[in-house]
Amino acid sequence: MSEKQYRDKIVSIKKQVGTVETNRSKASAAGAKFRETAGKEAAKITPRTSPTQARTYQRNAASASEKAAKEDAKVAAAATKLASLARELATAEGNLERERQASTRKEEAARRETSRREEQAATRRRQLEVTHARRIAQMSQPTVRYIHEVRDVPEPKPEPLRVLYLTANPEQNLRTEVEVHNVQDHVRAALHRDLITISYRPAATPEDLVSGLNDFRPHVVHFSGHAGDATLLFDNANVDEPEGRPVGYELLARALGATSTPPVLLVLNGCDTLDGAEVLLDSVAVVIATASSISDLAASIFASKFYAAIAAAQPVGAATDQGSVSVDLAGLDEGWKLDVIARPDFDVEHRVLVEVPPAESAT
Repeated sequence: MSEKQYRDKIVSIKKQVGTVETNRSKASAAGAKFRETAGKEAAKITPRTSPTQARTYQRNAASASEKAAKEDAKVAAAATKLASLARELATAEGNLERERQASTRKEEAARRETSRREEQAATRRRQLEVTHARRIAQMSQPTVRYIHEVRDVPEPKPEPLRVLYLTANPEQNLRTEVEVHNVQDHVRAALHRDLITISYRPAATPEDLVSGLNDFRPHVVHFSGHAGDATLLFDNANVDEPEGRPVGYELLARALGATSTPPVLLVLNGCDTLDGAEVLLDSVAVVIATASSISDLAASIFASKFYAAIAAAQPVGAATDQGSVSVDLAGLDEGWKLDVIARPDFDVEHRVLVEVPPAESAT
């Protein structure tokens, strides 16, 4: 029930209490009056009263006493009803208070979400301003070169494909751990499962990204969590007060490029991750993202089927298509699709990230 419904119920109960109390007072007064009448009728009987008249007085007294007893019963029933109404009133008031507290929590959560989105929007505006200024500066130079134009994308080496899998759920409303569990299960069942290694970093902070690049030297970086407005929402690693730490794409591109062996592929498994993602190509060769919202279930299905295809030595484009069509085959019909943006020198339709040894591929 809503707050209004609880308030209306409380008003109704209080009206009933007033009516019952009025009726109880009337019954109490009527009972007293009937008992007084019974006493007066009985007092009329004296030694000089004739037997006939005495019987009349006795009948009158008995009738008045009977009426008094009925009024007393009404008083007792009213007392019982008032006790029941008191319990109902206490319950309704308690429910109203709980509903008020729930509404307060919802309003606070909404305020935090609005603040987060406003902060993301402000970050996006700053990013656009920086990007615009950088492009203006580049236009004034005689030769324009981007990082992805001068960095060659290395062919895969005969080593396991390393995937740095980052998940962040500071708002505690996503099932990212289930997504990773399903991905690991699908990879274990894949044809070339020994040729792919996943390093899972839950509740990932921006610092986990940097340390993961150093410690794991991943070929693929995967992020699952909230996103939007060219920003990823990482975790703050605080147990008592979990909050998101927004990282804009400009800064993310710098972090991904701040290594001698930058990743080849970046997978952004979150809502509205495509807008502004072109700047990430300064550091990685290919980005997989979406221009719409995505549910937990769809994100999990896509990731599981995508990495199963990658572990089966499918090209990046085919693996992306398999992940997307698997969501449709599941009947989710969410109307979204994953997009692939890549540098000109990266052929997503033929590039395979898992290199199968010659002897194994020949079989």
